Amino acid sequence: MLWAKPNVCIPAVELDGVHQDYADKLVRLTKESLTDKNEVRFVECGTESDFVLQIKMQSWENGIVVVYSLLDSDDKDVIWTYKHMAYTPEDLAPIADLVVNTKKFEREGSFKLGVGLGAIGFAAPEFAAAPSVDLVANYLRKNLLLSLDVNWGFDEGLGDDFSYLGAFLSAAYVFDGRTVSPFVGPGAGLIYLDYDSKKYKIDEAPEGFAFFLKTGVLFKPVDYKTVFALDVRYLYNFCNLEKKSDDSYNNAHGWSASVQVWW
Repeated sequence: MLWAKPNVCIPAVELDGVHQDYADKLVRLTKESLTDKNEVRFVECGTESDFVLQIKMQSWENGIVVVYSLLDSDDKDVIWTYKHMAYTPEDLAPIADLVVNTKKFEREGSFKLGVGLGAIGFAAPEFAAAPSVDLVANYLRKNLLLSLDVNWGFDEGLGDDFSYLGAFLSAAYVFDGRTVSPFVGPGAGLIYLDYDSKKYKIDEAPEGFAFFLKTGVLFKPVDYKTVFALDVRYLYNFCNLEKKSDDSYNNAHGWSASVQVWW
């Protein structure tokens, strides 16, 4: 599988007192540098693209001011701008390399909705598990991931009555990676738990509060806009389970694992 690369178009260079040959050379050097880094895929302007890379060149005293601006192709908002001075034609290649090495071709922040399938369960006071469905709303900005998700775990059908519904808020730090980006962070939310096994049952208050720590990875998308994620959590549920043999109570230590797709 080829990892996704954003589609970028480079329109005609805006020139002010600069010969077209310099513009042609800079565009060629920029494309070569980005291609060598395997960063983007170039498309013709007028076709579907994720970003527009606008280049301006202006004669200034005894040199040329070179300005790169990356724009979101949807709303034309400027994502970043890079400015440098070239005094000789040999300065153009280092400028193209600096843009490639210091700037990222990605949006500053993006909202994504997702769905996931997985499992949710207890590790203590006894082991139990149920399949789960997840609905997720994410906001990703640089290395910060904010999430609102709903997890529904339903009866496993193996003799235990086990259902789990939770609504959670969480924040995570995302580590940069070329194809895989790990993340880790805390979260908390409200839960509704129904549980009845041979040894334990839920008490009279099935509603409760849960805290969790999560980790996982984001996989660089195949079509740039679609993200695949693996989310694993340790859950501490402040919801009492009653031991049937002696009427003692225990909070449930839980876990969840989910494979998700975000759009």
